[in-house]
Amino acid sequence: MNFASFEHLSVDPWKVATLGAAASGAALFGCSLALGGVLGPDTGAAEIVVALLVFYIVMSTPRRLVDAQRLGQARESVLLSVASNACMNATGSRPRTLMLLRSNEPELKRALSDLGRSVLLGIRVERAVELTSRRLASYSAAAVLRGTAMLRPHFVDIGDQEIRGLMSSSELSKETRLPMFMTVCFFTPIMLLLYAVFTHIYSTAGLAELAAFGFVVIDLAFYLAASDRGPK
Repeated sequence: MNFASFEHLSVDPWKVATLGAAASGAALFGCSLALGGVLGPDTGAAEIVVALLVFYIVMSTPRRLVDAQRLGQARESVLLSVASNACMNATGSRPRTLMLLRSNEPELKRALSDLGRSVLLGIRVERAVELTSRRLASYSAAAVLRGTAMLRPHFVDIGDQEIRGLMSSSELSKETRLPMFMTVCFFTPIMLLLYAVFTHIYSTAGLAELAAFGFVVIDLAFYLAASDRGPK
């Protein structure tokens, strides 16, 4: 678990852990109602697996949010670099350049707004940029702001390199997660059917409970397989 994402979002890990425990407890209770003891002695193990998966989903949410922010800000940093160079050439002023920068990414937009407000309040440019850069998930966007504050030229490929790295990581993640989801979809109905045959579960209620458990497993697998795709 990457705890840096909690620090970046200013989220208390213990509060997230408490929320995850509550969600996993609710999932455990719901799974026990859905199964109704149809798995016999294996019911407890299945319920614990489902609860642990729900706990992981909750605890990994901050990391997924930071990854989405990082990709969005890396895309914006390319335009930010071009706009910064153009404004610097036109105005020759670091404060004016920083106050003219705009972005469509929500977190970067708020950071730039706060940066412009800090500059207007008389805070030194270097100090204001340093405080703002700490809030950014993308090192490319932070590098553009620092380059502007120090009158260093920065280039378009600053953000492009980070984008390529993030997209490559995202593609690799999808390549490994899709086979996992397909495997779960293929084997879960087969294993549950075999379990029903060998344990002599032929009643409609028992088969419905097994079908509900299979739906829960496939739904969790789908969420895990699709959770790290990042922004469209």
